[in-house]
Amino acid sequence: MVSCSDSRVIPERIFHAAMGDLFTIRVAGNVIDDHQLGSIEYAARHLGTNLIVVLGHTQCGAVTAAIKHDPSGFIKFITDEIKQAIGDEQDDYKAAVLNVRQSVSIIESSLEIQKDEEHGLKVIGAIYRIEEGTVEFGV
Repeated sequence: MVSCSDSRVIPERIFHAAMGDLFTIRVAGNVIDDHQLGSIEYAARHLGTNLIVVLGHTQCGAVTAAIKHDPSGFIKFITDEIKQAIGDEQDDYKAAVLNVRQSVSIIESSLEIQKDEEHGLKVIGAIYRIEEGTVEFGV
């Protein structure tokens, strides 16, 4: 599971998972780079993971920063990725969905993941609605 670093979005808690049930990768804005791809490939190849979920969420600070601000420093690497995914979208929810879709697309473009998909691996996007405490799959 790839999810945001936001402390309100803890996959193990959201899904009532026990220790060891989930392999989680947490990064602000649930963006994907080579480090995350390497971790995902490790989970698929060496741990037998058959489902990869990119879990975005409502009220995401990284998405809001990409929409409303132009941060500097290393934060800019994250917001630039999100800006590329969301284009001119100004609605927080729609932008979060577009950002998740971009991350799913990046994962699926990995040649190693494509090989694993031929053997049953699935990559899906989801949004955690903080306000309701619900998860919407297949976004």
